[in-house]
Amino acid sequence: MNDAGLRRRRTARTGTGDARAAASRPLPGLQFTQVAFAGHNRTEDLGDTIHVSAGLETAFAMLSQAGVSDARLVTGLAPGADLLAAEAWKAAGLGPVHAVYPFLDEEAAAGAAGLMESGTWLDGRATEALGRNPHLAQTRWLIGAADLLVVVWTGEHARGAGGTADAVRLALEHGIPVLWIKPGDPDVLRLIRPEHLDEDFGFLEFLEELRFGREPLVRAAGPTTLHEALADLGLRADPPEDEGEAGPHADRPPRQHRLDGNWRTYALFRRILGGKAPPFARLATPADLAAEPGFVLLTQAHAAADVEASRLGSVHRSHQVILLAVAILAAIAGSASGIWPNTKLLMVSIEIFLALGAFLVWLDSERGRRHHRWGDARRLAEDLRLERVAWALGVSTVPHGANLLSSSAGARHVRRRAGLPSGVFGPDRVATWGAWAVDELIAGQAAYHRAQSTINGRVSHRVHQLENGSFALLMVVLLSYVAATVGMAAFGEHTPHWLSILVAVAGSIVPAIGAACLALEATLALGEQAERSRVLAVRLEAIVDDLGPEPGLEAQQSAAKAAIRLQRAQENHWAEGAVRRRLLRAG
Repeated sequence: MNDAGLRRRRTARTGTGDARAAASRPLPGLQFTQVAFAGHNRTEDLGDTIHVSAGLETAFAMLSQAGVSDARLVTGLAPGADLLAAEAWKAAGLGPVHAVYPFLDEEAAAGAAGLMESGTWLDGRATEALGRNPHLAQTRWLIGAADLLVVVWTGEHARGAGGTADAVRLALEHGIPVLWIKPGDPDVLRLIRPEHLDEDFGFLEFLEELRFGREPLVRAAGPTTLHEALADLGLRADPPEDEGEAGPHADRPPRQHRLDGNWRTYALFRRILGGKAPPFARLATPADLAAEPGFVLLTQAHAAADVEASRLGSVHRSHQVILLAVAILAAIAGSASGIWPNTKLLMVSIEIFLALGAFLVWLDSERGRRHHRWGDARRLAEDLRLERVAWALGVSTVPHGANLLSSSAGARHVRRRAGLPSGVFGPDRVATWGAWAVDELIAGQAAYHRAQSTINGRVSHRVHQLENGSFALLMVVLLSYVAATVGMAAFGEHTPHWLSILVAVAGSIVPAIGAACLALEATLALGEQAERSRVLAVRLEAIVDDLGPEPGLEAQQSAAKAAIRLQRAQENHWAEGAVRRRLLRAG
């Protein structure tokens, strides 16, 4: 078939009702999108390369119609479908091409060097020495960075590890939609939506479902269906406030309030009761890693998010301590008039002033939903911390069987913007980058949580001591009153008036102290957090011990994935307690 005929067929394919609707009503734009490509390189699998090229041009035109205008293609750039995809991508003008090569000494195929803007070279020989497949390792790098996988695939099971079928399998396991071009039938593009798979799906069973064309798992692709698939991953250009976090709006200044000025109260309270954390000497960031543009982007985003999360946390915790202190002061003021009757009006005025101040602090927190904002900000900062280290090792933070939204939309946005590390992952880079990553993600976090466990445990213990001590004092006062009353009655005397006043004062103040201690533990969960931090530190230390003295990249990646799973579980548990962290007025 000549070129004119192919153009007519492409026009017919994109001229469906879905495409006509997209043309008449342009779809909303999407955020920066990272697209992985995998495809066959054997002639018998590809078939007619002209038809495959036509299918690729259609796929990338559809991507543009779906709202993608700024994107990056990550591919192995091998002879065959990879080269055809890179050429079609360049022609579509969607963005740069990043190549990932499985071997350090691999050179770009003829005509490929001019198609790529950057590249990553992996140590395939070291991977083979471990009995693993370097092409499968390459595929993991591609899929770990992707929001969408475009494949030229026959729909058949792989002949060996690291083939196109493995790319599809990994994409499905990580919740990534697949835009499928079938070489024998390039006229119809299909979209595979992994969320419609059963949780216990097997890949062979999945292939059977493809043959039967089971909807909505697999359906004819169009601009609208493709837009919906990407939007469901959080790629809307203007996400809602509770989803956007610090992604596209990272430059938005943090919300300040006049009541936020006393944020150091909790730090002082914690320092007095818990002491200081022991210092931990962190490894310096390797110079070549610090110079990577993607790493710089992730570092800046994490630093900004961490500052904002720390500020919100300090303000919220400080206000909780202040509210509970106000409750105790109000109890003291309320009972003081029993000792000095002439101060009744003054003490009532002080109580009103304290109550109004506490109400304003509480109301400001409730209206600003600060406990939710603090939770969202801390989750974003933690996700960016994980993404920053995972980026350096080429690891996906998305666990198998989960979609991309298991990581916050803002963190995923920054990660995709960062692209992939460029350059050669030789022994020197693996050693220096890996040591930094292990120190930052595992050893450093173990030391941090060990310190947090100690400090939170001390604070919790001393709060309980205050609670128990105040109760003991109340019992001493009450028993003393009873003993004095009985003893004085035996001698025909009346109980001293000052002792009655002391009982009234203690009966007002001690319950307020006890309620404040209970409220503090309920909102901040200091004892629980101390125990969870201790357990997490032990588990992280075990990961470090299992690594050995000179781990390779695969061992570092496995350790990083295990640490990410542990810390993500801790993060999820902490996030679930957002409602519990609402400010309590303690009466």
